Amino acid sequence: MPEEKQNRMQKEFDKLRELQHILLNEFETEEELEEIPKELNELKRQFHKLERTLAEKEASRGHNTKRLEQLTKEKEESSLNKEKYEGQIKLIKTQKEYEALTSEIAQIDEKLAQIGSEELESMQALETLNSDLEEQSTQLQELKGTIAGKENEVSKLSADKQKELDKYLKEKKTTSSGLDKELIYKFEKIVKNKDGIGIISIKNNVCMGCNVLLPHQFVNDVRREDNILFCPNCSRILYYQLEDHAEEIAFQP
Repeated sequence: MPEEKQNRMQKEFDKLRELQHILLNEFETEEELEEIPKELNELKRQFHKLERTLAEKEASRGHNTKRLEQLTKEKEESSLNKEKYEGQIKLIKTQKEYEALTSEIAQIDEKLAQIGSEELESMQALETLNSDLEEQSTQLQELKGTIAGKENEVSKLSADKQKELDKYLKEKKTTSSGLDKELIYKFEKIVKNKDGIGIISIKNNVCMGCNVLLPHQFVNDVRREDNILFCPNCSRILYYQLEDHAEEIAFQP
């Protein structure tokens, strides 16, 4: 194989190794950038959930307050009716009238008992709601303050991390200059999906990336370095390793 062509291929392999290192930094930085706002987003989710809970409890408090007012009015009306009927007892003249009047009073007493029971339940519910609303309103304000502080922190961290990512993107553009665009696209996919290793050696006819024994003719094609070839099993870019003691992988993060 002509020395000029061999040198060209070696330079291309060197570029790919360097690009692999940059891509790993890029992917890692992208993941870190995605992680930064997650805690803030969770805090916001909790805030909105608590807001909804407070709104529901405010509505429930309003309902209980209105019901208590209604029960008070019903109790007053029933008590007045009872007093009226009790005042009529001494005026009745027949047993039938007496029984009818006492039956009315008994029904009023039953209604007053029901009102009292419901009134007690509403008052207890209001007491619980007021306590919960006070406690959760405090939690909401504290959470609001925490979110404000976290937003500033996330904004700064994201800006710093974005600068770091921009640096790697710039390095990637410089390093990949001269490489085929389709090759760069494939190589990025391979590095991302193959544990960060996109270019790997062949040793003893075996791909050191997936440990698959390769056909002899295919290994010879790789060894000639006429073109960039990919492992038919794991899709990594292959190069031939002459030395028995050479490194087994192209890059170790």
